[in-house]
Amino acid sequence: MKFNAPDHFSHSFELKLAHLPTKKSDRISLSILYPGLFFGAVLVILGLYELFNGFNPSQKAFGDIVSPEELAAFDPLISPWLFDSVIITIGLGIIITLIMSYIRYKKIFFDGKNIEIIHRPALGEKKSFKEKLANYEGVRFRIEFFQFGFMNKNKYIIELFHKNRNKIAPLYISTSDKNIRKIWEYYARTLGLPALLMTDEGMTTRKVEDLDKSIRELAAEGLIENKYDDRAPLPEALALVRKRDKTVVKARKIIWDAYNVMAWIAIFIFGSLLLAANLSDEFGTDAGHSPLVIAVYVIGTIGIIASVWVLFRKDKVVIKPHKVIIVHKFMLFSRKNNEVLKDDIESVDVSFNPATERYFVTITSDDRTLIFGKKQPIEALRWVKQFLINEIIKK
Repeated sequence: MKFNAPDHFSHSFELKLAHLPTKKSDRISLSILYPGLFFGAVLVILGLYELFNGFNPSQKAFGDIVSPEELAAFDPLISPWLFDSVIITIGLGIIITLIMSYIRYKKIFFDGKNIEIIHRPALGEKKSFKEKLANYEGVRFRIEFFQFGFMNKNKYIIELFHKNRNKIAPLYISTSDKNIRKIWEYYARTLGLPALLMTDEGMTTRKVEDLDKSIRELAAEGLIENKYDDRAPLPEALALVRKRDKTVVKARKIIWDAYNVMAWIAIFIFGSLLLAANLSDEFGTDAGHSPLVIAVYVIGTIGIIASVWVLFRKDKVVIKPHKVIIVHKFMLFSRKNNEVLKDDIESVDVSFNPATERYFVTITSDDRTLIFGKKQPIEALRWVKQFLINEIIKK
């Protein structure tokens, strides 16, 4: 039976294998559902209040400010009725979308030999299938980026991989990279399947017996080839700085990257809303100080700040004698995001994110996963991968 099951719904999921048979539901978390419903309800209530009460000329507070003669000439830049209706529509859209998201789910059952998945879509009938574990190719690890409010976050996914997309089963999902490779190796080792990773070179396979070996150990056994050529030109998207105690690989700013274009559009939209509010006839009156208008000001300001952050943030890789560090830089300020010892690094790959169809470099150990170059072209990422492997292997 064929059906188009969407990607995994959870942000926190773990199929426990210690006691079989086992089962787990894959659906949106209540920690996302409840705050979202609350926020949507607040928008609806504020919009309804403004729509039916906020501009009622019979109200004493409003009558004290605007006389009947002035009311006839009152001409705001944005129609209050249209503005309130849009806010109500947005709030209802958030509520309906979240409810539909919670209705849908996938239930995963595993008895040690077979995987069974029951899929309940938001609309339509339940569908299910049962597949033997032996028909799965391996345990795949991937990283998916998702939007969480105004921030981008990573979702770390470990799943049973099948050529039929509808039969892929989640094993572990988290927004934290803590011990993620160790967890990936645990599932591969427990299920007796190879560990898989989608890279720019296709699906790579790592045998169970090689799971705990570092890059240096694999290179010593001839299982990893050092392909770095120091005579090859540096990609234009990158900058390389060598200092006495460290080497730094910087990502140059790409002005017309898709993310930056979206940031400019967001700045234009939020800025236009704030400007329109300031230029309207309601500005400075009680109507202009209503909770709904204040909420729009706050949301618009946060949106502009987040968009500016996207525009001016840069990432860089700092390579020291014994460790690799990922640093986030915003204008003149730098912040260490993550680091890992060279001896602990088990892989450096150019990984693929199917959600955005973009590539990025992953530096992985048992304890953590470092990510670099979400906005960089594939040629630059391949150069970074080869450069890092060379820096890790050499003593």
